Amino acid sequence: MTPTERATHMNASTLFPRGMTAATLLAAAATMMTSCQNGFMVGPDYQTPGTDLPSSYRFDSKKNGRSAAKRDEWWRVFNDSGLNRLITQVRASNHDLKAGLKRVEQARGAIRLAAADALPNIAASPAATRSRSSAEVPNGGSTGNLFSAPLGAQWEIDLFGRIRRGVEAAGADAQASQEALDALRLSIEAEAASGYYNLRAIDREIDIVQEGVKSREGSLKLTQDRNELGAVSSLDVSQARALLATSKADLAALRRQRTAQEAALAVLAGQPASAFAIPHSPLSGKAPSIPAGLPAELLRARPDIRQAERQLVAENARIGVATAAFYPSISLSGNLGFQASDIENLFNHGARFWGIGPEVYVPIFQGGRNKANLGITQARYEEVVETYQQTILEALAEVEIRLSASHLLDTQTVAQREAVEASTEARDTATEQYDGGTASYLTVLDAERTALDAQRQQALLLGAEYTNTVNLIRALGGRW
Repeated sequence: MTPTERATHMNASTLFPRGMTAATLLAAAATMMTSCQNGFMVGPDYQTPGTDLPSSYRFDSKKNGRSAAKRDEWWRVFNDSGLNRLITQVRASNHDLKAGLKRVEQARGAIRLAAADALPNIAASPAATRSRSSAEVPNGGSTGNLFSAPLGAQWEIDLFGRIRRGVEAAGADAQASQEALDALRLSIEAEAASGYYNLRAIDREIDIVQEGVKSREGSLKLTQDRNELGAVSSLDVSQARALLATSKADLAALRRQRTAQEAALAVLAGQPASAFAIPHSPLSGKAPSIPAGLPAELLRARPDIRQAERQLVAENARIGVATAAFYPSISLSGNLGFQASDIENLFNHGARFWGIGPEVYVPIFQGGRNKANLGITQARYEEVVETYQQTILEALAEVEIRLSASHLLDTQTVAQREAVEASTEARDTATEQYDGGTASYLTVLDAERTALDAQRQQALLLGAEYTNTVNLIRALGGRW
């Protein structure tokens, strides 16, 4: 460090009159420190950035239900005991959530670490030395012992709020960490709920295809009997056998999908896939209707938005920390203890020593370091402002997408219901005509395939309705 960069140190002998005791000095210093610790703070006070929010959602529906949910129990709106059990397992055993909790604990520990700077730093350093001085110096050539039991202390006066701004930043970081954990928890819960309803939609498909396999086994047996009687050709038998084999292949594929989905849910629940199972339960009914509320409510409901806002608070406080580097810092240093050449006399009255005095550090020339650091801190704050605004826009878009999907899924479901009814009638008519000899077996096979596909598509749509509702709840922050 160059002389121009070196801090200015004040000699305690010029500040304190002779005869002043250590107790008197410490009492006066403590009074001064307490008053200064509550002084003003440099740097800007935080203000929430303005946001340009729409007054309503484009695809908001007038038929929104009156269901309501607490933030920590949003899944209960589905009134599904199986889902309740799964979410309970996820919340208790998911390892990502446990890791997130440890991150929160680390952030809370950082608050205590930052707050420790506002307290005195006290340390003891007892020592025992035996030494011999050089015989080539005056009064040299002697050997002796030196025993000491000193106690040193240093206390920085937070005159310009550097420490308090640091504690403020650490506190906001801890709050952001908690919001990040809440966002992670909501995300994992929604992922588990979506996977659960995908699984139940697959179960419904499995039932449909299993019923189709039974029906086609009966059709094949009937066709084989008719072929033996000469009523139909072997082509009809081959076509019936091919349709049955296709259905069995579809059933195997669905069971494979179910196994994979169940294994994914086991991971979310923190369980080995080999020891985890969800009973077969075909999806039915209708997903609950969720009111979207007002766009401004997202700022309070979504944990990711609250996380971004807490990060803003932290970066704003760090601007204060960087600003305080331009100002002088004052520390109070002191030491007291005992020192003697004979350990038996170490704690005698005459072995006492003490010293106390202030130390002032004045930044005169830093080579532009403080200015560069302040610029970096301000740029980081502005970056987080943009992230905050982007998070809000993405949240609004996510809600709009889910509301739009809800509208379109309703329309699609009505049309698909008509398709199922029409294809079922066509299948029955084709079967009657085939039995009456007025239609080919190929017509029957096409009608059966169309009817089965329509029923499977209906099951998929029902699953999509449930998962879209889950994702809408997630987009709304898990409460409304």
